[in-house]
Amino acid sequence: MRLKVLLPLVLLALTTIAVVVPMAALWSSGAEVSRVGAMVSLTVAVALVAFAAAWGVLYLLVQKPLTALARDALMLAQAPQERELHIPALHALDRMPAGIAELQRRLVAARADTRSEVEAATRRVDEQRTRLEAILLDLTEGVIVCNLDHRILLYNQAAARILDLRETLGLGRPLFGLLTSEPILHILEQMLPPLDSPSAPKATARDAVTGHESRRFVCATHDLGTLLEARMSVILEANGTASGYVLTFADVSARIESLATRDHILREVMVEWRRPLANLTAASEMLEDADTLSASERGAFQDIVGKEVAALNARFRDLSRAYEQLAAGPWPMADIHSLDLFRAMRKHLATGSAIEITLVGVPTWLHADSHSLMLTLAALIHRVQSASGQTKFDVEATRRSNRVYVEISWDGAPLAAATLESWLDEPLPGTIANRTIRQIVERHGSELWSESIADGRTLIRLPLRAPVHPPTDALIRARLVPRPEFYDFDLFETAHAELTETPLPRMSYVVFDCETTGLKPSLGDELVSVGAIRVVNGRILTGESFERLINPGRPIPDTARRIHGISDDMVRDKPPAQIVLPQFKSFVGDAVLVAYNAAFDMKFLELKETATGVRFDNAVLDALLLAIYLFPDAPDHSLSGMARELGIDIAGRHTALGDAMMTAAVWVRLLDLLVVRGVGTFGDAVRISSRMMHERKQLAQF
Repeated sequence: MRLKVLLPLVLLALTTIAVVVPMAALWSSGAEVSRVGAMVSLTVAVALVAFAAAWGVLYLLVQKPLTALARDALMLAQAPQERELHIPALHALDRMPAGIAELQRRLVAARADTRSEVEAATRRVDEQRTRLEAILLDLTEGVIVCNLDHRILLYNQAAARILDLRETLGLGRPLFGLLTSEPILHILEQMLPPLDSPSAPKATARDAVTGHESRRFVCATHDLGTLLEARMSVILEANGTASGYVLTFADVSARIESLATRDHILREVMVEWRRPLANLTAASEMLEDADTLSASERGAFQDIVGKEVAALNARFRDLSRAYEQLAAGPWPMADIHSLDLFRAMRKHLATGSAIEITLVGVPTWLHADSHSLMLTLAALIHRVQSASGQTKFDVEATRRSNRVYVEISWDGAPLAAATLESWLDEPLPGTIANRTIRQIVERHGSELWSESIADGRTLIRLPLRAPVHPPTDALIRARLVPRPEFYDFDLFETAHAELTETPLPRMSYVVFDCETTGLKPSLGDELVSVGAIRVVNGRILTGESFERLINPGRPIPDTARRIHGISDDMVRDKPPAQIVLPQFKSFVGDAVLVAYNAAFDMKFLELKETATGVRFDNAVLDALLLAIYLFPDAPDHSLSGMARELGIDIAGRHTALGDAMMTAAVWVRLLDLLVVRGVGTFGDAVRISSRMMHERKQLAQF
């Protein structure tokens, strides 16, 4: 290739020599000036033509192919793919294109191999994570993993159920908002003494826990409402240093209550029975000497014996019932949807039966032992069918106050009380220890009765407990009009210097949305709903959400109701903002608040600071402003418009939580795009948001 590049230059040199040498000869021979001038002009012209020809050859054979090859190499580096190199067929690059093509082939193959290895490793990690999740899900004990800053890194559903503190339990949240700190710090100090401790100046974490892999202790929830038996284990890295700890725990309140009941039973037998037994002993001794007693004296002692025996029998029955409940332990009760319960019952009855079950009414939630309750309802329907011949039944669950009434109704005369009473003591096959209907009903803290209703129908009614964690009332109307934009130039001026250099993908966010009575917070409009969802490490944590309806203390105008679908009836029995906003603040913690058109939502929170005593001084980012920065030419910058722009399903915008969920989905997409555009830190996002706010404000004036 060097030779090919050298040839045009040699040609140019030879041409120049061929012209310059004759010209020099003429000059030395004393030729006329005119002839010398003509020769000089000819020499210059020939030199220029030779130079242009040499440059053209170099351009066509070297520079142009090299430029095309550089462009292909850059494209290959950015997006490796197997394709033909776009270089001219005529070139002087010799084997260089073939070498680049071979590099391209090997790079694509290496990328494919790497991708395959990454996918295989990802599958293995996913499989291990799925197994871990399945194990954690099946554990009845709560599990919480924390770092040495006492921030939660992992928890299972049992922990959420036992602690029952949803607003303060979450990834990245402080542990001591859930549990009392003193017992945990005390045990951790014993297991992991400071490295600069005089007693162990060079001790590592592995040295600290030698022989003490875990320790049991007792602690309580932060509100002191639940007593927990816990076990702590220290997490060690490969170099033997500690990076965190694992807590496993169980609620022992019921066990302690059981022990107290057991102690009461023993005290009843050991102490309270002494007097009647002593009376019986004395009376029996007196009755042994019956010959010396008169008839009246004998009758008095017999009365004493009878009364004491009756009292002992009554106490024995009470203690037997208490002991039976103590020995049986708690039943596995949980919240269940009535539709699931009734479908299971209908499937159970469908086997070899002509009974037809119709599910009526609006489904609701209740708290029960689903299996035993399903068998009880099926047994009652079977008995009614045998007694009356009826084969068609309606089954319904209705919510009234703090109870849920399960009702079985049919056409026919009412049941006799004695008939229903006789059914209660019949054992139910399939239940543990063949328990009776009465035992199951009593274990649910309920009772059965039958009554006549309109149109010659009869029903059996069974009151049950309302759900422990009832779902929030659904807001059934979709948003009809978009919310106008609001601006607040003070929104980003709150000092959060410690967050300035924090990368956006590594931050913890709470994405929220508010529904209100109107669009003018400074003129008396109030909150009617708040919904929020947590986003950690770029992932939407669906299980960590917050949703509350709020009683605004004023009628909701029709214009607002048409927007969010919340009526006065839906919020009549709901708590005011003074109750809900502190709960929301507890849920938010120290996370960054994110909203779409954040100034509007933050204004409502700000105006409630005095009434609630809660100040939302968290860092704030507005997804709307950053979406405008990323998509300046988008025709619609509303939440729905940006969701469509980003390919996000906009179905389900019926609640504040639904809007927050959609905003979170938009936010996760925006985070990736912001990083690509060079907006990588919280400080970058604040600067961009402030600029967009000023530009948007200026545009609104024209």
